[in-house]
Amino acid sequence: MEVISYKLDDFEYRTPITFIDENGELVITYLDDPVQIAPITLLYQVELNGDGEFAQANGVDIVNAYLMHLKINRDQLCVSAQSRALLHYFSFLNEIGMQWNEMPTRQNKRPTYRFKRHLETMHRSADSDSHLRASTCKTYMRCVVNFYKHFLMNNHKFENPPFEHELINVRIDASASSMKASQTVSVHTTDLRIRANDNTSKNNIPNQLMSLSTHEWEQLDIVLRDDRRVIKILDCEEVIIKLPIEFSFIFLLMRYSGLRREEVITLRENHVFNPSREQLKRGYVNFKIGQFNGVETKYGKIREIEVPTLLLKKLYEYINSPRYIKRREKYEGDQLLTPLFLNTKGSLIVSGTVNARWGEIRKAMEKKLGFKFKHKPHNLRATYAVNRLKALMDSGIPQSDALTFVQSKMGHSNLATTLHYMKQTEQEASGDEVLEHVYDFLFENNNFDL
Repeated sequence: MEVISYKLDDFEYRTPITFIDENGELVITYLDDPVQIAPITLLYQVELNGDGEFAQANGVDIVNAYLMHLKINRDQLCVSAQSRALLHYFSFLNEIGMQWNEMPTRQNKRPTYRFKRHLETMHRSADSDSHLRASTCKTYMRCVVNFYKHFLMNNHKFENPPFEHELINVRIDASASSMKASQTVSVHTTDLRIRANDNTSKNNIPNQLMSLSTHEWEQLDIVLRDDRRVIKILDCEEVIIKLPIEFSFIFLLMRYSGLRREEVITLRENHVFNPSREQLKRGYVNFKIGQFNGVETKYGKIREIEVPTLLLKKLYEYINSPRYIKRREKYEGDQLLTPLFLNTKGSLIVSGTVNARWGEIRKAMEKKLGFKFKHKPHNLRATYAVNRLKALMDSGIPQSDALTFVQSKMGHSNLATTLHYMKQTEQEASGDEVLEHVYDFLFENNNFDL
């Protein structure tokens, strides 16, 4: 017996109603007109004959009913993550010879807890064929927990609970408007939380601080400035769409000015001006950001940033374009603090939308590169720091001065944070590579069209 998944393309669904007629016979009718269902991947148990061919196949009804519920009643367009997670879980149940609703008295014998240990073992595995990333393990476990929550909410009786609820306290950075550096938030979770982290970076540099490689940035630069084609998932299918120019600018500012996500999306129109000939010759302009001019900096600090003048010039052309003017006319907030980046409704672009666009960029990058593109938007900030350090030190500036300069532009309170980037600059690089970094940063190729 083996559990497999099978994708069904578009099909129609009608809600069935059953009742007993006056003759005592079971009658099935339907509540409404057919509803078109987008592609869905369902699970099946199959038996193979001696030749390895399918002898019998039966749907895993309990899973398939749940997946259909998510599609029809919860309006989820894509349930592929749930399908993959439950395929993994029910294959595991098949291996250990247990049923999904079998919950022994001893907690460590229950299938949910055994699956948690199984995922953690796969995460620790050095075998590339069986290793699972921490993020994948957490997704699988979360989907299995939600599967059981569905049945608990519908009063399904288990002999013993599939998991226990927990309340944990999490320390997070406070908002820019808070006087405190951090705050504690209570989070409801379960005791099936996967305790694992991905650390694929080198030299013990935290993954969130990793710079893009030269090749990765070259390809990303093409996506952001040249073809601006990204991949969006619509009804579980990949569709190529155009990346809105606002997001090209957002990610370019993160890359070339070291801005955090919240900082770049709260920049204001009045930060942008037409640089003078002297400023263009110098290569950069500097200005301060903070709550005093509407920018949500970390902890509300005021700091000075630098922006390449050619990028600033392109932003100046953008705010005078019909596209931006049309959006600005819809903005209903303080006209003196009109955001630089607005959506089609004239509202501030939010961080969730930035993350969504980055997900589409990531898919396009994986097509270009032929391997997983694991970087987060925050790594563009790291790329600025690493390349700026390389450029400064190559120009003869002492290492300590270069670090202090980058620390100030990044807004780091602690030099130790900036030193993480130093580890990446110490990797061997040819003179040509260093020179490319300098020219790349200064935009001296005068080729900055979008």
